[in-house]
Amino acid sequence: MADLARSEIVIKTGRAEYDLPASIKAYCAHLRLHAGRAGRPSEGGDVLKAERLRLTKAQAEAQEAKNRLAAGEMVSAAAVNREWQSILRDIRAAVLAVPSRYGATMPHLTANDVAALDCEIRGALEGLANGNA
Repeated sequence: MADLARSEIVIKTGRAEYDLPASIKAYCAHLRLHAGRAGRPSEGGDVLKAERLRLTKAQAEAQEAKNRLAAGEMVSAAAVNREWQSILRDIRAAVLAVPSRYGATMPHLTANDVAALDCEIRGALEGLANGNA
């Protein structure tokens, strides 16, 4: 079994754990490949076999990704993107609130001082948004 796993004929998911559906597909493709070599290949048969093998491998990989997504082992890129956007919106709101909170706790600051601080923070955020940190 270890030789088949090293050859990626069976798909190992963990210690002594295998992805049975994907492994069966890969093992059958492996057997077909070797069985085809034993017989007389037809005209263009090797190309067709290679395409079928490529398709089988792609289907197995797609199914594995679906299984990992369903099992919670993977997260879609769109979900990660939405979560980061939410986090960054919260950070932006908190940073933009700093001048008014700071101005309220420091009575010696003038309205111009608070406005200047606000301008600097907004400029820094815009620079980060434009990639000009």
